[in-house]
Amino acid sequence: MTDTLQQVKASFIEYILFQYRFKSRISVWVLNLIKSSPELLQHIHFVDAYISNHNTLEIATDNTSQPAIKFTMQNQVMINNDKIFDYIADQKISFDIKLYLNQEEVRDTKLDELLLTQLLNSPYYAIYIQDIYRIPLSKQSESSIIKHLQDNIDLSLQLHDKDLFYQLSQILNTFKLRNLNILPKD
Repeated sequence: MTDTLQQVKASFIEYILFQYRFKSRISVWVLNLIKSSPELLQHIHFVDAYISNHNTLEIATDNTSQPAIKFTMQNQVMINNDKIFDYIADQKISFDIKLYLNQEEVRDTKLDELLLTQLLNSPYYAIYIQDIYRIPLSKQSESSIIKHLQDNIDLSLQLHDKDLFYQLSQILNTFKLRNLNILPKD
């Protein structure tokens, strides 16, 4: 991959800012702030499902029943408040971003691509590996990902990159378990 993970996240944020209408102007401010800050991009992780005990920014688009913007950190919650922007701008903390996109729409494949890219390129992949079970993939896409993982596992062995080997092996094994869990039972 030629783009860094931060560039991929910034491109995704730019995409959602143009693709979706957010309930709150604060959401747009925060997303633009994150997009323009390499430091913030490095400390955020998009998620498919809320992870308890994680600092989490939840952002909703129109046509959803969720609050417009909600920030949970260390058991404190701010909802629809300008202070969310100030806190994120000043504190430089790590947090997850959970998006609630239009309910009438089909699942956004660009979000799924980002979730997968984060798993393959983040040193914190183990915390988020359960996203593999939530990403809908065609058999062809899944086969392609598994082939890519196998090829890169071989490459990591040749390069003596133990950390990458373990990361890719764990992701590959999770994809294989996913297949076992979704295969029809006789």
